Amino acid sequence: MKKQKPFLNGLIIILLFSIVIVSIVLYLQRTPADDPSRQGSETPSGQTEDGDSNEEINTNVEHELPMWHLDGPFELPIIGAAGYTSVTQPLFEEPEADAKVLQELKPGTPFEIKGESGKYWSIESESFKGWIEHRFAFINLPDVVPSILYNHTNSYASRFQTSYMDIPELTGEPLNPMVDYNKRLEKEEYVMPILYQTAKKVFHAQQLALQNGDTLVIYETFRPRELQLLVNESMEKLAEENEEVAEGITGEPWSITWFINMNVSNHQRGLSLDVSLAEVEELTDQTIGDFKALGVKEFKEYTMHTPIHELSDESAVFNRPIASADREGWKKLEINPEMTQPALKLQDYMVEAGFNPLASEWWHFNDVDALEDLGKDAGNGKFFIRETINSVPRWKEISPAQ
Repeated sequence: MKKQKPFLNGLIIILLFSIVIVSIVLYLQRTPADDPSRQGSETPSGQTEDGDSNEEINTNVEHELPMWHLDGPFELPIIGAAGYTSVTQPLFEEPEADAKVLQELKPGTPFEIKGESGKYWSIESESFKGWIEHRFAFINLPDVVPSILYNHTNSYASRFQTSYMDIPELTGEPLNPMVDYNKRLEKEEYVMPILYQTAKKVFHAQQLALQNGDTLVIYETFRPRELQLLVNESMEKLAEENEEVAEGITGEPWSITWFINMNVSNHQRGLSLDVSLAEVEELTDQTIGDFKALGVKEFKEYTMHTPIHELSDESAVFNRPIASADREGWKKLEINPEMTQPALKLQDYMVEAGFNPLASEWWHFNDVDALEDLGKDAGNGKFFIRETINSVPRWKEISPAQ
């Protein structure tokens, strides 16, 4: 037994030494996320102190859900939102101009936005998957700015009037149903397509309004060309039969085109909107997928100097017309003395967000930047939009820029 003691002592020493070596190796192999001493060393840009990207580590961090979306251009991430083509667009295999073209998408094609890379969106539907240039694409506003109030009256009872008179076969009619079950919002909601670049300005205007206890009330964004022509023809016919109507839309210095454009309008291009304003009486929050967003629970719409879509000189903003693309000239014009304070406040919000007012309609605003950007390549609205293809937003699918 005495001869075995040195052997046992040696075996114990070897085992203890092995345990120490294994512990050191395990310590060195620990990830920064496991190491308490490295907590808080991440910089605001998502990089560690040595400058290496920490994106992979961030994806493993557990968040308390639902969470507020603070890193993108909207209240909710664009991933999962509904989108639409506004012109014929090539669907690329990769987000590159010289990438393989998989197919051509017709104007008005609906899809779901799956990601963004530079000037491209990754999109898909049941029949295709690929990349398009988002410069020409619409995004569905309720999917990304749910705090706005949406009321597409042309879906159920048009409010178009002229000189406060009903327009036969238009007023009170469902002229263009644009409502669908919105899977993302889990409710029936109006479809409000608008150019992606213009949507960012709308969100800016809504932020300004909310900061002052108000909210936007959007009545229309995209309007199909067919409806534009229908309204024009009906008004012209009524004006031929009624002198008061004729005077309201053609009396100097106005003409009918200031109230309903006979050519392609900015509604067809997707870079204008008809909008009113409401006072927020109760603000709450809502949960959409893994995210929180503001919601207007109680409100009171302001009284303007005419009802929305009153197509006559009664609705004018200025004392005379001026080109809608004139960025500065309108500022020198005389304001219609009948303009109410809420109408002026709405104009302030929209102008500060980057829109131009339309001289003849207090509710209509144009995105001149988008107009100049697209030029002759802008859409003509010869299509209808009826559906939304979208999904609820999940935080694990979202990159910081989206």
